[in-house]
Amino acid sequence: MNTPKLTISSLLAFSLLLTGCGKEKGGTDVAVTVNDGENPYAVPFSSPDYLKAHARYLEEELFQIGDTPVWDYNTPNRGFGNVIMIEGDDGLIIIDTTTATAHAAVAERAFRDISDKPVKAVIYTHHHADHISGAGAFIDRKDAESGAVQVIASENFLRELEDENQVTAPIMGVRALYMYGQLLDPVTDGRDYHISCCGYTLGSELASYVPPNHFIRGSQELTIAGIRMELFQTGGESASHLAVWLPDYRVMLSGDEIQGPNYPNLHSLRGTKPRDAMKWISAIDRMRAYDAQYLVPSHGQPVEGRDDIQDVLTIYRDAIQYTHDQSLRLINKGYTPDDLANAIALPPSMDRDPWTREMYGTVKHNVREFYVAYISWWNGDPAELDPLPRLEKARRLVELMGGRDRVLAEAEKAFEAEDDQWAAELTAYLVRMDREDMQARYLKAAALRRVGFNTANTNWRGFYLTAARELEGSVVPREVLIGLQKKRFNPSQLNTAQLLSLLRFRVDAEAAEGKTVSVAYELTDTNEVYTLQLRNSILDIQPVLAADADVTLRLDRALLDQLFIGDISYADAISNDLLAVEGSKLKLRSFGQAFDRDPGHPYLSLR
Repeated sequence: MNTPKLTISSLLAFSLLLTGCGKEKGGTDVAVTVNDGENPYAVPFSSPDYLKAHARYLEEELFQIGDTPVWDYNTPNRGFGNVIMIEGDDGLIIIDTTTATAHAAVAERAFRDISDKPVKAVIYTHHHADHISGAGAFIDRKDAESGAVQVIASENFLRELEDENQVTAPIMGVRALYMYGQLLDPVTDGRDYHISCCGYTLGSELASYVPPNHFIRGSQELTIAGIRMELFQTGGESASHLAVWLPDYRVMLSGDEIQGPNYPNLHSLRGTKPRDAMKWISAIDRMRAYDAQYLVPSHGQPVEGRDDIQDVLTIYRDAIQYTHDQSLRLINKGYTPDDLANAIALPPSMDRDPWTREMYGTVKHNVREFYVAYISWWNGDPAELDPLPRLEKARRLVELMGGRDRVLAEAEKAFEAEDDQWAAELTAYLVRMDREDMQARYLKAAALRRVGFNTANTNWRGFYLTAARELEGSVVPREVLIGLQKKRFNPSQLNTAQLLSLLRFRVDAEAAEGKTVSVAYELTDTNEVYTLQLRNSILDIQPVLAADADVTLRLDRALLDQLFIGDISYADAISNDLLAVEGSKLKLRSFGQAFDRDPGHPYLSLR
């Protein structure tokens, strides 16, 4: 199995929790034996012609935007996302910083061939990890903390970063590796693969995100290094989104409101909060109102010429509105998510290569999100309010169909007839009943692999092909997740409130039942104080030093970071006089035992 490449610290922030005080929770899930055999259901490699042709939009290339002082580096180091530089009178402005320091450093070196002026500001168009994770290649964190360099973002940037990139980081990290094809072998099943919005690889080392120190509310006109600019909140593709207008050069920097050279992800399969289509449409309409001569998205190639820009912006927002409005029309007629997915398609008149090609988003998965966002997770049938557990349903259906061997035989017939979706659905019941049933796993893997090879949409292709590897045993999600936890989490990139808040999502309700414990943290170097109270199987975190806390801990922030990543245990920190404890050590131990440190088995297909 290839080494996972996802290294976005903000995406992978994960609460490793009070190492030395916590406990493992086995739960009801169990690991599945990895079988090293070869899949007997052979599937020859293939890839659609358009998938291969589409890669031309993401070729690594440095563009100067007309004769303006703006440069756009498309996928530096064959990475994920663009880096944009504006050269001012006495300094540089960097807009978006890609997924990893290694990718950003390639752009930085290219920019240094153009100018040796210092970086005066970094602008994040939004909080997604592929825009913020290479900032350290351009600026020193201390310069941002002192205010010597402005790091600019939307007013809700930090909240959105925490909500979307941190609290669901474990499962989102695994799903992102699948979706972006980072666990595929570039020589075999990963051949011809690219991430159609954005590039190729996510990175190979820790990121270097630098927190913002200047926040935009509504809109603001700034002049930095002699460059006049208007920054305004848009909030479409992400709630924290900004766009940047350079009036002296008629350049519109759209971030991900134009989400690369493809039909957009109105919902991301890796996992996101719902995206507001109406705000997205409004964001593009606002950009249409400017007389832009150059459009520079943060993914893909720039667009030049007023007429071409208006055409791209119009067809892009119309595709979003069409998907949204037709979904609402049919929802009101009683259509459920499955019905919507099979009823709505973009009309031929909207086919505009590449901007409406379903290489990243798809109508089928976008419309399902509209149902959830507007109506419910529930389709309205009371029989599905409290359905049988998945395993029990599988057992009953397989028995009804004549037993395991009969179902497998029918799945093999479907596979031989290239009815791969049906083969995958039938074998899913068998795998659910018995995860050690390697014949069923191999057959499901082969069916998914053939579907994946025939799929041009890179998100779907990534999931199909990586799930096949999971079924065969060469990708083990638990191992992937543990690797991400141990190698990619950098607590120093989070402020203390964000770091401690991650503990909320690891409270083991059963272990915490009946416990009421309060632990106060006093950080001696940063002068921060917090009190964490465990009660009613929840964790309440307040920025105060409670006088009546059961335990008070005095330590510096660096030690807190070490405790979170497991470089030192609480017991060793206490015995080495690095951690001062007032109050009951038994209470501290009881507090630690209330947290769940077991990463579980986040199967995506083997379930």
